[in-house]
Amino acid sequence: MATHKAPITGSFIDEITYDIPSSNWTAEQWKAELNHMAEVGIDTLIFIRGGFEDKTIFPSSTFQTQHRDDFAGLILSEAASRGMDVFFGLYISNLDWNHGDAAGELKKNKPFVEEIRQRYGQIPSFKGWYIPQENCCGDLNMAQILQGLSALCKDATPEKSVMISPFFKTVLTCPDAPFTPQQHAQEWDRLFYQGGKDIDICAFQDGTAPSAQMREFYELTAQLCAAYQIHHWVNAETFERDVRKVYYPIPFPILKQRLALHQTYAEKIITFEFPHFMSPQSIYPSARNLNQLYRAYYHI
Repeated sequence: MATHKAPITGSFIDEITYDIPSSNWTAEQWKAELNHMAEVGIDTLIFIRGGFEDKTIFPSSTFQTQHRDDFAGLILSEAASRGMDVFFGLYISNLDWNHGDAAGELKKNKPFVEEIRQRYGQIPSFKGWYIPQENCCGDLNMAQILQGLSALCKDATPEKSVMISPFFKTVLTCPDAPFTPQQHAQEWDRLFYQGGKDIDICAFQDGTAPSAQMREFYELTAQLCAAYQIHHWVNAETFERDVRKVYYPIPFPILKQRLALHQTYAEKIITFEFPHFMSPQSIYPSARNLNQLYRAYYHI
C-alpha cells in the first residue's frame, strides 16, 4: 500500500452540465460534498463554466437569468468556511464559441466579469478565474481568446490568478492530424508567446494523451510553462473517454498509475471531476467504489 499523501488536491465543478447528467443535489448535499472533498485533501474548486448558452450559475443581469439559483454564492461561501480556494469559470457561448468568434466572446464576457467581481469579489475563497474555451492548438482564434479573456480578468482583478485546462492534440482527440510531443510544444510556445502574458496556471487534460506518450507530452509542457512563468498543474481526469463515448468513472488501477506519473512533474493535480466520478454520493455506484479504493490506497 502507498503511504504518501493523496495526490488530487483540486476538482472542477460542472454544474452547468453538457455531456454528463445533472446530479440535482440540494444545498445540503452540496455542503456535504465539500466536506467529502475536504476529507480527501481537496482544497481548490473550479467552476468549469460561469455561463453557457442561456444558463448561468447565479442570477445574472448580464444574461437575464434572474430565475437561476445562486449556486456560485453557495459554493463560494461554503468554500470560504472550509479554507478552500475557488476559480470562477467565464462565459462560453457554445463549445466552439460560434466557430472562433473571439470578439463575440470578449464582448459577452466583459460585463459578466464585472458583474461577478461586484457580486463576489470580496468573498475570501474567490482566488481566480478559469477560461472555459478549451482547445488543443491555435484553431478557433485560440491566441486571441487567451489574450483577450485573461486580460479582462486581470484588468478587473489584478490579484487573482487565471487558469486554463487545454487538451492535447493526439490520435485520441484528432486522429487525422495528431501532434507529436515536439509539435505540441512548438504550438503552445507560439500560443503562450502570443496570448499567455496573463495566464498564471495551465493544467492539460491527461485523458487526451496516449499512455505511451503521456510522460513526454507533460515533461515538455512543464518545461514550456517554466519558460513563461506559468504554474504547471495536471488535470487528471477521473472518467474514461473510451467507453462507448459515455463518461463513466475511471478504473482505479489506471488512475493510480497516472497519478504516480504526474507527481514527478506536476505542481498540483486537479481532476475533472470529483462530484460525478469520485464522490461517495455520486449518481454512479462505481464512483462510490472508486472513492473507497482511493481512500484505502492513500490511507485516508
